[in-house]
Amino acid sequence: MARTQILNRYLYKEILLTFMAVVLVLMLIFVSGMLVSLLGEVVRGHLQLGVVLQSLGLNIISNLVFVLPLSFYIAILLSFSRLYKDNEMVVMTACGISQGRILSTVLKLAVVFAIGVGWLSLYLAPWAESQITVLTKQYQQKGDIEGLSSGRFKELTKGEGVVYVQEFDKDALKLQRVFMQYRLPENNAILSADSGYRLMRKDSGDRFLVLENGFRYDGPTKNGQTRVIEFEHHGVRIVDQPLGKIEFRQIAVPSMELYLRGRGVDHAELQWRISAVILCFILSMLAIPLSKTSPRQGRYSKLALALLIYIIYTNLLNVSRAWLNKDSVSPWVGMWWVHVLILLLAIMLYVRWKPLLSKFWFGKK
Repeated sequence: MARTQILNRYLYKEILLTFMAVVLVLMLIFVSGMLVSLLGEVVRGHLQLGVVLQSLGLNIISNLVFVLPLSFYIAILLSFSRLYKDNEMVVMTACGISQGRILSTVLKLAVVFAIGVGWLSLYLAPWAESQITVLTKQYQQKGDIEGLSSGRFKELTKGEGVVYVQEFDKDALKLQRVFMQYRLPENNAILSADSGYRLMRKDSGDRFLVLENGFRYDGPTKNGQTRVIEFEHHGVRIVDQPLGKIEFRQIAVPSMELYLRGRGVDHAELQWRISAVILCFILSMLAIPLSKTSPRQGRYSKLALALLIYIIYTNLLNVSRAWLNKDSVSPWVGMWWVHVLILLLAIMLYVRWKPLLSKFWFGKK
């Protein structure tokens, strides 16, 4: 019993330390790419700079669903490859530690990971996606000048006009060389001003865009004329659009609602979320035999093969998801056949079915 506990702690330590390193590398790659994408949205005027970090955090939560199983898979593979390379696995075998005992130890750790990934996939990730949708919707309906960007047009509330600012100081909320067009009950108004700023009335809470030193053109009037007004200060009331009903994508719908609705697309999304949990078990089973190497091969010798199997696995899941979305297959078949297929591959690797495959994956004895 004591020997088993020592072995378990040792293997857990090896796997967890490698796991944290792999997660760190994968998340740095993901965060850098996502940050560049979000900053691009800010430059294009599709997102406010103030919510970039919030949006980044929500995207991280959403994408952790499949980063964690992949990291766990690679961590087991690299950890056990090092044990083989340093002949530690040979010593364990000589001490009577069977491959079944090692598999049992890894699966116990996989249960813990599966519970965390399940909570993340079924509950937290859909919530994060819904919050991303709400943030996007709030920005789209926001009529404040905070939504403006230098050199870009900003549509006013309900499409009633448009604002263009050549230069915009977001810290001071000061505008330079402003052009604005908006609809009046009987005609259109066009304003051109040297500068502008935001003003909020304390008594009513109403917000105004105050333009300075410019001209206002109203027309054409009923008699076909255009009225020109020169002003030093001109206030335009800013009104936010009502948020209204938000249409959430499938990935943002709560899991229980997907189960109760029971459509083809709902089955596809729900099975996709459950697949993240199943991945933790099947990938951990695959990683153990795939990690077997000789000291001369090195710990990274089977990494390419392992990643190829992972890519095939996830691509088959995507194909099955598309079939479910189109109602081409029964939900009883769904994505389950992919998991069964890869599980059979894992079992085949353990029992070394067919000498050719045994020689290819495990090497010569």
